[in-house]
Amino acid sequence: MGRIHRLSEEVIQKIAAGEVVDRPASVLKELVENCIDAGATKIRVEIERGGISRVLVTDDGVGMSPEEMHLAIERHTTSKISQEEDLRHIRTLGFRGEALAAICAVARVRLISRTPEAAEGYELWVEGGRVGAGKPAAHPVGTTVEVRDLFFNVPARRKFLSTPAAEARKCLELLRHLALAHFDRGFLVFSEGRKVLEVPPTRAPLSRISQIYGEALARKLIAVDMEEPGYRLHAFFSPPELSQATRADQHLFLNRRPVRLGNLSVPIYQAYSRFLGRGQHPLFFLFLEVDPEIVDVNVHPKKEEVRFQNEEAVMDILRRAALRALGAFTPTWTGKTTPTTFPATKPDEKPPGPAVEEEELISFGPSQRAWRVLGQVQRSFIVVETEEGLEIVDQHVAHERVLFEKFRDGAEIEVQKFLIPVQVEFPFDQAEALREAIPALRNLGVELEPFGRNAFLVRGWPLALAERQARLGFSEPLRAVATLWRAGNRELLELWREVACAAAIRAGEELSPAEQEALIAAWKETKEPARCPHGRPIAVKLTFPEIREKLGR
Repeated sequence: MGRIHRLSEEVIQKIAAGEVVDRPASVLKELVENCIDAGATKIRVEIERGGISRVLVTDDGVGMSPEEMHLAIERHTTSKISQEEDLRHIRTLGFRGEALAAICAVARVRLISRTPEAAEGYELWVEGGRVGAGKPAAHPVGTTVEVRDLFFNVPARRKFLSTPAAEARKCLELLRHLALAHFDRGFLVFSEGRKVLEVPPTRAPLSRISQIYGEALARKLIAVDMEEPGYRLHAFFSPPELSQATRADQHLFLNRRPVRLGNLSVPIYQAYSRFLGRGQHPLFFLFLEVDPEIVDVNVHPKKEEVRFQNEEAVMDILRRAALRALGAFTPTWTGKTTPTTFPATKPDEKPPGPAVEEEELISFGPSQRAWRVLGQVQRSFIVVETEEGLEIVDQHVAHERVLFEKFRDGAEIEVQKFLIPVQVEFPFDQAEALREAIPALRNLGVELEPFGRNAFLVRGWPLALAERQARLGFSEPLRAVATLWRAGNRELLELWREVACAAAIRAGEELSPAEQEALIAAWKETKEPARCPHGRPIAVKLTFPEIREKLGR
């Protein structure tokens, strides 16, 4: 072990940079937040090779003078706080005064800025923390920051970056969160030279949700507004039938800052508990405004986590908001829809003959009936009498097992072709993932065609899932695939597992007696009836001797 000594300024800068910058998305976050704090109404973003090669952010904010630009690239310089007391009243997104300095320490950076008072702009280059000579430059009022060759001087950190495609997905996901949080700003985003997002400023959060997620989803959300001393909440909750297989679309924006939910999701799940089964997750968008004095936003270097003075009060507000939303929800049985379809075909086979009516829901083959269905309980469980006792079957995971085995066992997937394709729309980052996944989806019997920037046409669907998904709109299983794809999981079997989970009958979905019979018959015929593809138990069994013993007979 060596003697204690003082580190060089260059090493200090690189260590400090690691607290703020770990990948292109974190660079992008700091730059876009600076745009917002500068009062920008329009923000343009360009990324190349997932941001590893280049990130460019341009805004129409207040701009910086040459003197301010030189200060901005030094550590602990900021326009957002002046004294310790200001830390109790943080109303901006960035305030640590480290972002630009950290980025400049590990990249090649070009800054151009102009204030409203200046006749021209000013350009400054910084490479690995070394500042070059500045010069006048043409530029509209506002600021442009271009970051090239991230971690060019820190190869150990650069080699831990993901592929450019994976880094691009993280950048686009971040931009989705920021665009949702700051609905009053316009965003124009390019990835690899292709426009992936263009949204104008809007006055209401629901309008921005509609711009990004599509009108179809926005119309189904249940809005709840609550205001109490120190708190104001504008929340949008999904009805239970829009539940998803992941938590990807659960958002909390605290004073316009996207933050992690952490324990704050617990009261929402408690409110939804009687509507959703295990593995199901609601969508929600929470725009929470609080008095800055009752929240600490300075507990995380990247400002992704916060600490409330009274977390129980916040959880109580969220619980009551979710209950109010669900109180406005009235479960309805939409009935059977009959989209115009072609007869079922094998993948890549042309559909023969005229259109036909599609099959009834859950049309499974016959099974030996050494059992009988007694009925459905809480619209989630099916009670079955057998020779040995009673089985309480979780309808969702039983159906998931049936659908999964149809694919796993190597049977050719029959495809239902649609004469009139169904249009679906996704947030731009999920749409990018689905574009990449189209060849893999085709192997699953899903025929998807890009239709504009964020929309797709569903032209074919696996026959076993077609009728029900035609009624529900196809979005949930495709969103599950997009989430899996963004996470880097490209295994066909894993994709089918998620499609089967997302497409299976949900807890809370009412089934007719015939549908209950058909589902139990198909489940009884599976090779592994004990557990779903994710390992969850499907049924609880009570033998008649156990029942008699418990009842004292």
